[in-house]
Amino acid sequence: MSPLFRGRRPAADPADLERAAESLRRIEAGGIPLPASERLAALAEAGAGGPYGSDLAVNEFALLARLGIRPVTLVMGSSIYHTGWQTGYYFQPGEVRVLSDAYNESRRLALGRLLEETQTAGADAVVGVRITQGAHDWAPGAVEFIAVGTAVRLPEHLRSAAGPVLTDLSGQEFWKLCAAGLRPVGIAAHTSVHYVPATWQTQMTQRGGMFAGSASWTNQELSDFTRGVYAARETAMGYLQAAARAAGGDGVVGVKLAQHSRGYRVAGLGYERDDMIVTFDVIGTVIRDDPSLATDELPGALSVLSL
Repeated sequence: MSPLFRGRRPAADPADLERAAESLRRIEAGGIPLPASERLAALAEAGAGGPYGSDLAVNEFALLARLGIRPVTLVMGSSIYHTGWQTGYYFQPGEVRVLSDAYNESRRLALGRLLEETQTAGADAVVGVRITQGAHDWAPGAVEFIAVGTAVRLPEHLRSAAGPVLTDLSGQEFWKLCAAGLRPVGIAAHTSVHYVPATWQTQMTQRGGMFAGSASWTNQELSDFTRGVYAARETAMGYLQAAARAAGGDGVVGVKLAQHSRGYRVAGLGYERDDMIVTFDVIGTVIRDDPSLATDELPGALSVLSL
């Protein structure tokens, strides 16, 4: 054995082991690890006098500062989630609930940790929340959501009695809504994964060749696949509307849609077909009418050109 690897490994500090165990317990309960909680709590205790980090653009920062909205710190929520297996989903069209649930639970955990960081830092809202979704080669079958935004302190009249508010609005958008008498109350999002088996007609069209019939030689819509995309969209939008109602909102603004389709080869005794799996994501900020926020005051020139 090389001399570099001889000798005993230094004993771990019991205090460090306990802190690591406590962080793991917090994460398993859906929370944030201990070091993050301690750092953010120290920021809250320091108040507005300490340095802060922000991902706000310069024009956003300047506008919010004039309105009395003060950045506190950059906050984040993350979750890497393993997806399970649902047997038999390739026999008939419909939602693959195991996959949909994995995406939605991972996002829920990420947003929940973002909210906990915001509360711990003593902030009133998060603006400019960006949610990214990814996967890793070292964790096949897993999905990851990361939510990042700037936690801010609001003037008294803009604060919500229900606590910190998450939005995916920019700083300008947040102010414009409040000035128009519309209060942001949270983020609503959903992912729906649908499986669409290829019908016999679609299989014949996909195969082509002189023995596949005249259908493969003409331009035509693959109607079952189109129907599958619509089904995924309707499922996602239904959940989005339900989330808005549950939050006490009147609507959802800034709705962003993302759709991804991939093929899935099914082989059996003497046959093969290429089916489709479609994933539909939808996200937006829930708002409700609040005329008490409305104001005619303008903070000066708002038009900013990006050079």
